[in-house]
Amino acid sequence: MPLESQTNDHTFADDTRVGDHLANERTYLAWTRTGISAMGFGIVIARLRYIFPPNSLQPPSSGIVHAANLGLLFTVIGLLTVVFAAWRFREVRSALRKRNYVSSLSVVMGFSAVIVVLGILIIGYLVRLSV
Repeated sequence: MPLESQTNDHTFADDTRVGDHLANERTYLAWTRTGISAMGFGIVIARLRYIFPPNSLQPPSSGIVHAANLGLLFTVIGLLTVVFAAWRFREVRSALRKRNYVSSLSVVMGFSAVIVVLGILIIGYLVRLSV
């Protein structure tokens, strides 16, 4: 049976927006990869405490984070990123189907702020190790 003769709304309702849905899926996969990478990076950071002598990892009075805590923070942020990716995929999918999608600057700025804070913590940790 040719595609033009099929009228099942659930199967072909999105024919004109397939590209949008595929872009949404690619974005979801990118967010998921980012989350998984952050979790892996968290494990690497947490394992750093075994490379350096125990006294070099004592938290200084300046409040710089211990490697295990920084690694845990990265892992938690990575997990939350994966959860957020699934939620965001679903929301965008729904908006695309309803033809009322509006991009969100706050999502990008919020995630960027989290990454900047984590980067500052890593820089502080590395400065602490080099002293």
